[in-house]
Amino acid sequence: MNIEEAKEEIIRSVRAYTAKDAYGCRRIPVPKQRPLLLIGPPGVGKTAVMEQAADACGVGLLAYTMTHHTRQSAVGLPQLVEQEYEGKKYTMTEYTMSEIIGEIYAYMKRTGHREGILFLDEINCVSETLAPAMLQLLQYKTFGNHQVPEGWIIAAAGNPKEFNRSVRELDMASLDRVRVIQVEADFGVWKDYAWKRGVHPAVLSYLETHPEHFYRVNQEHGKREFVTARGWEDLSVILSEYERQEMETGRDFMAEFLRCPEIAGDFTSYYQMYCSMTGRYRIAELADGRLKDPEVEELKISLQNITADARCMFIRHLLAAAGAQMTEYGRRRRCLYRRQEVLEQYRSRREDGQDAEDFLGQRAHALKVRKENGLLKPGEEALERRVDDSLREILYASGDDPDTEKEMEDLKRQKEEILKNLNRLTDFVRDTFGEDLELAEWLRGIENHGDAHVLGFSRPEYAVLLDRKGQEAALREKIKTMEEQYETADCI
Repeated sequence: MNIEEAKEEIIRSVRAYTAKDAYGCRRIPVPKQRPLLLIGPPGVGKTAVMEQAADACGVGLLAYTMTHHTRQSAVGLPQLVEQEYEGKKYTMTEYTMSEIIGEIYAYMKRTGHREGILFLDEINCVSETLAPAMLQLLQYKTFGNHQVPEGWIIAAAGNPKEFNRSVRELDMASLDRVRVIQVEADFGVWKDYAWKRGVHPAVLSYLETHPEHFYRVNQEHGKREFVTARGWEDLSVILSEYERQEMETGRDFMAEFLRCPEIAGDFTSYYQMYCSMTGRYRIAELADGRLKDPEVEELKISLQNITADARCMFIRHLLAAAGAQMTEYGRRRRCLYRRQEVLEQYRSRREDGQDAEDFLGQRAHALKVRKENGLLKPGEEALERRVDDSLREILYASGDDPDTEKEMEDLKRQKEEILKNLNRLTDFVRDTFGEDLELAEWLRGIENHGDAHVLGFSRPEYAVLLDRKGQEAALREKIKTMEEQYETADCI
């Protein structure tokens, strides 16, 4: 299955394993809660979906890479204790608490999460001395003498043998105690995720036209070449920062993330062409509505004569420009609403005698604790710091309550302007390329933007177009699968 299907299965499993009856008892007894084992190529997103699943279920997540552990840290250290049996005293060996089990209790104390996922990565690459402890964990939910706390689900991940020479094949006894979920790289699924995460438009447009380069692992003449989803996303993040600081990139830079020379070189050429398009087609001016009608018509004509690759680049460029406007609105809206919540908290505390300095100091300390314990969602720290800066200006500079009604009116006008702009750009794409793939990609890109839901942009007249494109993609995949089956049958 693909990584999105795997995430949904993890979510269903967590909800089933944590379900209780009217008396507070587990509906599925702990011994029958088979651990989940995700097997898939490296960099496909196994760790990321665990984080997303834990967040969706409102439970904690504690992750360990098992190759970093020894038997002693997993099971505990031996210690001599004295026991008495039938009037005689004996010296015996017991084990201290497992470092991993101990950390679960510490995590529960820090965060308040009584239920969660214990995620053990690279479980099939552990050392020979640690392997028996892994079997014990899978069978009895214990490390050494200590059991995983009730309410904590065990999930693990590993790579197939062809991707890692350190892999130890799990025996039948181990496999019979886990639920194996086979995960495969799927660009279509990753693309939806990438849209929401704001992956660089050059990466998305390149992979749109070269999906075969999304994931590749080659082992020839003792040399391994590979490109993974993780590599593309990490490249996207630093590429955006390089652009912001106007720093140069080249083939060697791309090869640090895309460890296949052919793909690194191809993407480098593509990226150079992508960068040259911004000025050539006046994308910033088009997105901001600064082009006059004759200039817009001239641009339409020039775009109708470009290649399919260039069309894809143009749509991604336009989506990036429109997305920046949507992101700015979403950021401003979140900050305004969050500031109102915090102001209400401050007013309540002020009635109890707390001053502004103490209040802001407590907020700073709480943010620090949440950050240290990995409890902040992406973007949450920046939001809280922006709110605090705004509060300082209100509480220290003016001392007056903000004119919230005026700010809300300004926000409403900004929203209306962006919606007007999105509709204008949608009409431009339709008039330029027709009701075809480019329009479908444009609309999907807008709908999948992280702030699309707060804007409420909709073009219902194109619902059939989007559905048709989705059906065509599914049909192409089905035909491809059937052809592969026929080819296999011919070889037998």
